[in-house]
Amino acid sequence: MKKLRIFVSSVQKELEAERLALLSLLTTDPFLKNHVEPVLFEQLPPPVRPKGKPYLDALKNCQIYVLMLDRDYAENDVDVSPTREEYDLARSMGIPAMALVKGRYDDRRDPRTQAFFRQIKSDKFTYKRFIDRLDLKQEVSAWLLRVLKEERGIEPAPEEKESGAETIEATSAFESLQQSDVDAGDLDQDVCKMLFKGLTGTDASTETVMLHAFRTRGLLWQDSGTGNLLPTAAGVVFLGSNPAGKYLQCQVLADAYADTKITAKPRGQAKLSGPIPKLIKELLDFVQKYTEHPTRVVGINNIALDEYPRKAVREALVNAFAHRDYADTGRKVRLEIFRDRLVISSPGYAPKPLTLAKLQKGQYESCRRNPVLAECLAALDMMEQRGSGFERIRSAMLDHGLDAHDLDQRDGYFKIILPGPNGYFDRIRTPVDTQGLIPPSVESQLNDRQKQIMVYVQTEGAVTSGWCLKRFGITYNTAYLDLSGLVDRGLLIQRGKGRATRYELAASG
Repeated sequence: MKKLRIFVSSVQKELEAERLALLSLLTTDPFLKNHVEPVLFEQLPPPVRPKGKPYLDALKNCQIYVLMLDRDYAENDVDVSPTREEYDLARSMGIPAMALVKGRYDDRRDPRTQAFFRQIKSDKFTYKRFIDRLDLKQEVSAWLLRVLKEERGIEPAPEEKESGAETIEATSAFESLQQSDVDAGDLDQDVCKMLFKGLTGTDASTETVMLHAFRTRGLLWQDSGTGNLLPTAAGVVFLGSNPAGKYLQCQVLADAYADTKITAKPRGQAKLSGPIPKLIKELLDFVQKYTEHPTRVVGINNIALDEYPRKAVREALVNAFAHRDYADTGRKVRLEIFRDRLVISSPGYAPKPLTLAKLQKGQYESCRRNPVLAECLAALDMMEQRGSGFERIRSAMLDHGLDAHDLDQRDGYFKIILPGPNGYFDRIRTPVDTQGLIPPSVESQLNDRQKQIMVYVQTEGAVTSGWCLKRFGITYNTAYLDLSGLVDRGLLIQRGKGRATRYELAASG
C-alpha cells in the first residue's frame, strides 16, 4: 500500500528544530514510518524549471496537511504568506489537516500571524497548542493514528503502539541539537557515501542530493540566516570526522589487560574519535589484536579461531552507540578486555520503561533513546530495531562454545559482559559455516601428497621441493608436478628461482 504523503507547513525562518523533531518522529516511529512520508518543501530538490509557486504544486501531491505556527508571518511587504496560501489550498482540497500552535499566549506574535490564527479558529480548523518538541510529537502521533484508522482502516499492533509511545518518551533531546560551529565540510565523506547508499540503494549523484537526504533524516539543519546546511548533534556523532572535538563524551576508550582486573600496565590502550561506523570497525580491530586466536585443523585446513565471536562483539558495540545517553557529558563508551571476559560499557541506564530485569529475561519491546542514530545503523544493516539484539548476542556466544552474556547497571553505565574461555580454548567451537582455505570441491582434486603439503605450509609458512623429496621419497620431477599443480589451483605461490625456490600460501579471498 502506497504511503500517505504529509505536507509540513511553517515559516521557513523559524521552527527548524520542530521540523526536525517531526521528521524524526515520522521516519523512526515503528508504525508511522511504514505508512506515511513527510514532505517539507524547503527540503525537496529544486525543480528543473521553477514556477511561480512550486510549494503549492508540492502540496497538491500530498494527502495530509500539518501546519505549525509560531510568531513570524512573512517579510514586511508580503500581504499573503506562502504558509497562508498553503493553508487555503489544503482546505480547498479537503484533505485531513491539523495546525500546531507553539506557546500558550498569542500577544507576542506578528499581528498578521495573530490574524491568521483568528481565521483558523473561525474556520473551526483542528488545532493544538504545544510547548516543546515532546508535546509536538505526542500530539502529531496521536492525530496521525486516528487519520490512518479513518482513511486507511489500519491500526498499529499493540506492541507497535506501545513501542511508538515509549520511543517518544525515551527519546533524548540530544540528537536534534543544532550546531553552528560545525559545517558539512567536517563530515567523513566515506561514511556519508556509505550511509546515502544504505538509505537510498543508490550512489549520490551530487553532494546536494546527498545532503538533502541527510536533512530529511534529522542529520542536518538549515541556518535561516545564511541558508547553510549544518549538522545536528546526530549528524556530528554519526558522520563527523572528529565528534569528540565537539562533544568530548564521544571519545571512546579501549583497554586490554592480561589480568582479570584493571592493572597499572595494560597490554594495549586506545583513545578513539570518529563517525560511529568507523568507530565500530576500529574497536573490532582492537579486539582482534588483543585477544587470542587459537588454531585448529579442519580437514587439511589450519583455521584461526576467535576468542570471542565477532558477531556478539559487533552487536554489543552497536547497542552501546545506538542506546547510550549522549547527554551524559562525564562518561564515555568503554571497551575493556580482561583475561576472562570482555566488557562494553555504555553511559546511561536502560531508558524507561525498560528495566535490567526485563532485558535479562528477554521480555521487552524495542525502545530507542536515539532513534535517528538507530535508523542510520539500520540503514547500514548494523541493527534490526526489533529488540532482538541481546538474543543474537546470546546465540552467538553459545554457538561459539562460551557462556551466554550478562548485563549489569552500575556507576552510571549499562554494561554488556561477554564471558571468555579464560585460557580453555578447546571449548571454542569451529563455526559451522567455516569453509577454510581450501573448499571441499578443490580438496577432492588433490592427491595425498598435495594434501600433506598444504597442511605443512599452513603450519610452517612455506615448503621447498627438497622437503618433498625427503618427506615422500619421490623424484624431483614428481615433486615439481605436485607443487606446480598447487600453484595452478591458486593455493600456493612460487618465490625465487633454482635452489632458492620456495612455495608459500597464496593470499586468501
